Amino acid sequence: MRNLNYFFTICLLFSFAGLIAQPEAGMPSEPGKCYAKCLIADEYETVTERVLTKEPSSKVSVKPAVFENASERILTKEAATSLSASTAKFETLSEQKLRQEAATSISITPAKFETATEKLVSKEAPRAIAGGLSGTDMGKIGTLTTTAARFETVSEQIIQKESYTVLRVIPAVFETVTEQKLVQAASSRIEVVPAVYETVSEQVLIRPGYTELSVIPAEYETATEQVLSKEAYSTITTSPARYETVTEQRVKQEASTRIERIPAQFETVTERIQIAAASTRWESRKADKNCLSANPEDCRVWCLVEVPAQYRNISKQVRKACASGYTASGDDCIRTIEVPAVYETVSHRKLSVPAASESSKVPAEYTTRTFRKLKSPARTESKAIPAQYGTRSYQKLVKPAHTRTIEIPARYETVSHQKLKTPATTRIEEVPAVYTTRNYQKLVSPAAAAIVPCGKSSLLNVNFETASAVLTASSNAEIKRLEQLLKSKSTVTAKLVGHTDNVGSASSNQALSQARAQAVYQALIKAGIAANRLSYEGLGEEQPIASNASASGRSQNRRTEFITYGDTDGLADCNVYENRSFQKLTADAMANTTEIPAQYGSVSYQKLSADAAVSSTEIPAEYGTRTYKKLAADASTDATETAAQYNNITKRVLVKAGGFTEWKEVVCESDITPDLYRKVQEALVAKGYNIGTAGIDGAFGAASKAALVKFQRDNGLPVGQMDIETLKALGINR
Repeated sequence: MRNLNYFFTICLLFSFAGLIAQPEAGMPSEPGKCYAKCLIADEYETVTERVLTKEPSSKVSVKPAVFENASERILTKEAATSLSASTAKFETLSEQKLRQEAATSISITPAKFETATEKLVSKEAPRAIAGGLSGTDMGKIGTLTTTAARFETVSEQIIQKESYTVLRVIPAVFETVTEQKLVQAASSRIEVVPAVYETVSEQVLIRPGYTELSVIPAEYETATEQVLSKEAYSTITTSPARYETVTEQRVKQEASTRIERIPAQFETVTERIQIAAASTRWESRKADKNCLSANPEDCRVWCLVEVPAQYRNISKQVRKACASGYTASGDDCIRTIEVPAVYETVSHRKLSVPAASESSKVPAEYTTRTFRKLKSPARTESKAIPAQYGTRSYQKLVKPAHTRTIEIPARYETVSHQKLKTPATTRIEEVPAVYTTRNYQKLVSPAAAAIVPCGKSSLLNVNFETASAVLTASSNAEIKRLEQLLKSKSTVTAKLVGHTDNVGSASSNQALSQARAQAVYQALIKAGIAANRLSYEGLGEEQPIASNASASGRSQNRRTEFITYGDTDGLADCNVYENRSFQKLTADAMANTTEIPAQYGSVSYQKLSADAAVSSTEIPAEYGTRTYKKLAADASTDATETAAQYNNITKRVLVKAGGFTEWKEVVCESDITPDLYRKVQEALVAKGYNIGTAGIDGAFGAASKAALVKFQRDNGLPVGQMDIETLKALGINR
């Protein structure tokens, strides 16, 4: 019975109205619209299968040979002949005569293809813009980052009150003066303008042209000829015969057989039967620990998990081989024992001299035979099959990422101070100016951008103690090589990435991989490499390069990766590639010619083996009566059939694999109103779908939902969402 999993869908609704901080790559991004991507479970059906547990058999019973008393007349005197002619004797001979002439058979070897794979650019590489990357930022190559302008705090003495003189008699008069003082010098900031891509389509070869051959068979016609059916012979006349008495052995009891039977032996064996095929399911995992977003839902990971196949052990009865000299017969083993015949001595009169003869010739006889004669040989016709092409699309870089500079004006603050307006006119006493300290931001270096080359990855020949991050002595040579490489290229920075197999928990593997990458990082710092040129990271079991099902695959997955940046002598290719498979012609169709020999048939005719001896009047022989044992029925066996035994096994069979659908435009939650529900109900009723007893009420209950799902399935639409495509199919425009 089919397991109806159509209703089990997990849909993730992403809206550009603010539900997530960053849209997924490739997701439609038209403002004001909502989109959904659904995870559809695998669809199974339950199948019941009969499994043979014991093969059909038979039980054998033995019947001994049966004899009966028989009487026969035995010759006491052979018959004689009077002088009369007897007919000639013939033997039947066969000879090969042509039945069908030799011809040629043509078989077609079709064109052969092999699946070839080529690497095509699916997205051209951008140029990453960055400035002064730190060790923790070196994993971001391929994204656009900038280095902001740097400021330093500068202190200066500004006048708060100018110096003046004091006249003891007439005091000085001051006025308040306001002026603009620089708080922060003018600067600039750099904004990143991302790269622009366009989708380019091109024709690619899927299958090359080839030749297809068809065979036109040979044609025959019927021919006839005269063949000998009986040779010429003679008739003979003979003289009377003479006799003598002879003695010979006669059978008293005929030879027979007896059958000896022993029961067959069986053994029980166990067979493993698959009752549920291996499958996969999607599971939501925790957020990526390296995610830069404040919202962990932006980094939620979906993993495709393998569900192993399920098996059941079935016991069967299997027959063992019979002992030497015995053969299998039903459920038993038998052997046949020969019982020899019993003889007795009998005397009779035997002809010693036959009669004489005279002969006359009889001509040969002929007959007409028919055979097939080749009229036209087999041949081939060829038909050219054109090559097949398909369209592939990839992302082509139209405009690389670049930056634009935005000028930030200088900031000022208003400062007031007392300025001397009228000095004193009598005795002058100098009063020093009064100063105060102010702080402002002074531009040290403007914002900058630099082209960062792509990272180049290689695997390190380093080893660790088992389940540990302690480097072994065999790793010293590789650490020395890395030290010399980094010292010889002072502009190169590097990142160390640790990986493990899947033995153990994911958390322990991640911690071990990071500890091992850190061990190499610390060894290089100890060798004199600056820490700001290095970084490290552990990815655990997340990125295997081989299958973890074998020891050799797990060994390959336990690795430490060395990624360099800024190495102008060996830049890596930053393009994104995809593998494309197509049918490549390895051998065109060809015709194979096979010679068909002429066919012969056996033709029988009567050939004279001995000419006639006599033609005579028979004198009957003289006989006596004797009794002997005659075999009436040989030893035999009777078999009683036993039916085979079966067990019913129930298993789940994958009918349709699930997975993520493509992005579909759906009605946003804020736009789903009773009026929209009412329009959908009216359209479903108009198309003949049952929305339940509640009718058109603007409340989308279970019956209305079931009717909408049935309409979507009937029309090959996305199931389970109020999507725009379904509304269009219902004739509802939005």
